[in-house]
Amino acid sequence: MSFPRERVEGTRRSLSGLSIRDEDKHKSSSSSSRDAALSRPKYDMRNETRPIDRQGYNNSGKGIDVIMNTYPIKEFPTKSVHQYEMIVEHGSSRVSADEDRRVFRRCFECETRKVNFPDAIYDGAKTIWSGIRKESVISEKFEYKGGKTRGAGMGKIDLFGKQVTFRMKYRRKVNLDVIGKWLQKEHKLDDSVIEALNFLDHLIRDWPTKQFFSHKRAYFFQSLEETPSHKNIAHEFHYSLGAYSGATCYRGIFQMIRPCVNGLQLNLDTAHAVFFSRISLLGTMKGLTKAGADDELARMLRPKIDKQNVRHSTSAFLQLSKNLQGLRVQPDYNGCPFKDKSFIIDKLLDASASEYKLMITDKSTGKEKSQSVADYFLRKYNKALEHPHMPLVKMTKEGVIYPAELLVIKNLQRWPFKLTDLQTGDMIKYTAKKPSERLEHIRKCKTILNHDEDPSLAHYGLKIGQRMVMAKARLLPNPEIQFGNVKHNPGTSARWDLRGKKFYKTNTKSLNSWGVGYFTGHRNDINSDQVQQWLDLFTKAYKQHGGKVTNRPFICKMREDVGEAMKDLFTKTKEAWGVEPQLLVIIVPSKDAFVYLRIKKSADCRFGVPSQVLQSLRCIDNRPQYSSNVLMKVNAKLGGVTNRIIPTSTGSTLRPRSIIIGADVTHPALGVWTPSLAAMCISNDVNGVSYMGGCQCNGAKVEIISKENIKGILGPLVQEWCQTVGQKTQPKQIYYFRDGVSDSEISGVLNIEVPAIRKVVAQACKENEWQGKLCVVIANKRHHLRAFPNPKDKGSDRNGNPLPGTLIDREVTSPHGWDFLLYAHAALQGTARPVHYKVVLDEIGHKPEELENMIYEQSYQYVRSTTPVSIHPAIYYSHLITARARHHENVNSSDGPQSGGRMPHERSLEQPDVVQTKLLSMRGSANNLPLSMWWV
Repeated sequence: MSFPRERVEGTRRSLSGLSIRDEDKHKSSSSSSRDAALSRPKYDMRNETRPIDRQGYNNSGKGIDVIMNTYPIKEFPTKSVHQYEMIVEHGSSRVSADEDRRVFRRCFECETRKVNFPDAIYDGAKTIWSGIRKESVISEKFEYKGGKTRGAGMGKIDLFGKQVTFRMKYRRKVNLDVIGKWLQKEHKLDDSVIEALNFLDHLIRDWPTKQFFSHKRAYFFQSLEETPSHKNIAHEFHYSLGAYSGATCYRGIFQMIRPCVNGLQLNLDTAHAVFFSRISLLGTMKGLTKAGADDELARMLRPKIDKQNVRHSTSAFLQLSKNLQGLRVQPDYNGCPFKDKSFIIDKLLDASASEYKLMITDKSTGKEKSQSVADYFLRKYNKALEHPHMPLVKMTKEGVIYPAELLVIKNLQRWPFKLTDLQTGDMIKYTAKKPSERLEHIRKCKTILNHDEDPSLAHYGLKIGQRMVMAKARLLPNPEIQFGNVKHNPGTSARWDLRGKKFYKTNTKSLNSWGVGYFTGHRNDINSDQVQQWLDLFTKAYKQHGGKVTNRPFICKMREDVGEAMKDLFTKTKEAWGVEPQLLVIIVPSKDAFVYLRIKKSADCRFGVPSQVLQSLRCIDNRPQYSSNVLMKVNAKLGGVTNRIIPTSTGSTLRPRSIIIGADVTHPALGVWTPSLAAMCISNDVNGVSYMGGCQCNGAKVEIISKENIKGILGPLVQEWCQTVGQKTQPKQIYYFRDGVSDSEISGVLNIEVPAIRKVVAQACKENEWQGKLCVVIANKRHHLRAFPNPKDKGSDRNGNPLPGTLIDREVTSPHGWDFLLYAHAALQGTARPVHYKVVLDEIGHKPEELENMIYEQSYQYVRSTTPVSIHPAIYYSHLITARARHHENVNSSDGPQSGGRMPHERSLEQPDVVQTKLLSMRGSANNLPLSMWWV
């Protein structure tokens, strides 16, 4: 069987049903606009498009009950609260919360605020709410004693030792009564509702933020061992990622208020994050350098001395010093006078405790004498250092240095580095818990949070129920799978294999001119005989699946330089057959991403030929199942499809002359200033199985796809559809599946992307205006809703996850609009996550069971898998297109990958003046690569 790669679940921000601003989204503003912008969403509510009404509920399939990880909010405050702005100034300059939030936290904790507003709720930036109204300005002046630390604001400003003025200015009255009216559809969604929900969002965070380590809406518990009632479960909440790696994964809890059909609910879910292990600093240093022992670490950090007796720091020393900068540590040894005091690391000193000299004043004589740090600790504290030759650690506090072996990491501090493969494996093992274990963890965390004893909730009158919400769900009927020679009913297992099955559609042209190249001279490489053996099985399997193969390929060894090797393979294959190759297969000895990048960039942009990269070990193993899995991809690249579905009803069938469009925009990691990429694909047959697509740069972290990109990507694809699939007619219906947009960006999709699509289709059809109908569906996997089936309903698989086809459209869905949760796939491990679909435009006029069942059934048509996928294939293909199009960036291949999943050690906080605006185009050839499924 072949399974699609599903994204690993993280603890990213969730936006469901409503856009509520996170604390890290506050922006400084001018005085003229500050009042209007204060604690409001970043978009203009007046331009927000009204959600379409729900067209009833889906009644197809079988009714089942599921437990949702939400708790009903029994009561919430309805009295008004008052909002204040916290203004911090240094001299005549106003300090922004983005520059140093610790200054604002220090101001919030001052006595003036505590006396005047003891019930204050703080958003972590510059907004404060209170039930007390005071029109007069409250102010205080003090000397700030903070300093730079790892995290927000580092490198932007340093107010240490400077005079700071703090003022609280009244801004507005926030009416909380509008929440109930909005839920009952007696009040429209406007700024007043957003402000009221924003207050509740921070009210629910207030007490946990003071008790636990918080990151946005997630909380991690670092002191459970010290609590008698939780001491016996403390070990369940953290897991070391490898022996002595210096990194530990903590399991915490995420909580957020969600507006739902039946009122407000509190969404609780597992959260995970990686922190520095709370061990000795020396242990952390070994983990960061991958040193196996203390002596090895000392050798790695020992400076090199050249022939002129000049000391030179090693690269390991410089990198470690940079990685430790900003880390907070505490001294810990017998007799330490500062055991409760912490310091922030500035850097490592290129001198050891036995070398570095201190000037110590003799109290009896008053004279100064030189003494090494090692001797100082021995004489003053009777502490003999075990590693006197290890570099010393310098702190940001003037004149403070310590030996690394005397320092420990006590508080939770985020791990900012990319995990190694071993650490990633350990983290997946720890985080991928079965549904029953996840459910139990949520309940334990509910006990730890102890909402009933939360003083902030009690003061304002917010009460949370003790039992999770039970929701009514439907188990939709699964479709049958149609192959070229047989039909197959996978049932609720949602799995099948390809034994004895022919592809529904095979390659459009017989495979005549193709080439195979393989690298040698490496570990795990493949030899000529093994290539021939693999090729025998590969071609035999393709023919058994219905593929048309006329000739055996041209075969050659490939040289070390990948670019030159691809040129040789292409040229020699072309010479061997007298025409350009239809397919190039490259067998590589490792999973080197850089090699893959260069192969794909050459094949796509230099030669315009479909390519398939294979692992040598898998080819040597030469299992039939592997060949079949690869052939699904090869067949799709050559114009075929694996299977199609037989819809369960006429209502869920794709209507005649319909186009399915999928779109996604991906952004680079923080500090990587490559452009955002916008990908779009459209269906290329009447069944919505085959697709063609393209990609282009979309500016610097811009989510809404520009009109120019929609025209440039969609224009040629729609023209091709009209000439081939549409048989020179225009489409009557378009289904637009859009991924990755938050609620605040839906208006951009409807007001910018949808009109641009209409215009492109009209131009492709040579009409002034396209007269067809559109259906726009937003898909989102970045949420924290999970369902746990009732065992009595037999609605779960062997792991306890909901069966594929589980649809949830009641109890936990939005009080306004048409949305639903859909489990379309069978999770291989851990707890399955549903996709949250939101229908924001439906000119076609679907019944719920027509559109929702169609989306579910089409998930069985993903061309490179023998299981359904979790999200609609059009969106999945858009993800694949952006991943592959990263290889088309207009940079030298020798520069390596410019973006991806890496997390840089050193982040550039300033955006460069020039951001790449165009990708390299794919070369035109007889293969017509841009109009094929080149990305699968």
